[in-house]
Amino acid sequence: MRASLLLTLLLSLTGCHYDPHAHLYTTDKPETTNVVGSYVLTSQTLTRDGLAALKGKACLIDLRADGTFVATNVPPWQDGFPPTNFFDTLITGSGTWRIESVGSVDDGRKPLKTHWGVYLDSPTTKFDSVGLSGAKPPYGLIYTLGDPDSGEALILERKK
Repeated sequence: MRASLLLTLLLSLTGCHYDPHAHLYTTDKPETTNVVGSYVLTSQTLTRDGLAALKGKACLIDLRADGTFVATNVPPWQDGFPPTNFFDTLITGSGTWRIESVGSVDDGRKPLKTHWGVYLDSPTTKFDSVGLSGAKPPYGLIYTLGDPDSGEALILERKK
């Protein structure tokens, strides 16, 4: 009896991981007109330093109605976990943007739900995709950093 209780407790502590931001993800494809706007970084969970980790740099994304964007101090495309000097690797550039799937959300029911996001396409810079957050306008943006289960993210809100 004690062995099965101990095994159940151990499995519950190690077996179930989840993305703590998954409840924020946009799962119904939004209209492009509802995504157009300027977004600013309001929080980050990679370090305990909050916005001070950016050393005074602004992190902004301007998604324009004509399908172009300007991004300032945003994550580059990366594979794997963010480097220890992550905030020194932020990039700036411009190009075109589009709404596409950036992954899926498993809420325990089938089928999986699509997580919608924005791809920033540039001829000179390789940007990471950014997820949309919110169930309705105004939407936000969320960069998931590394393993989604880690909870490390940059969260941007639409400017009013």
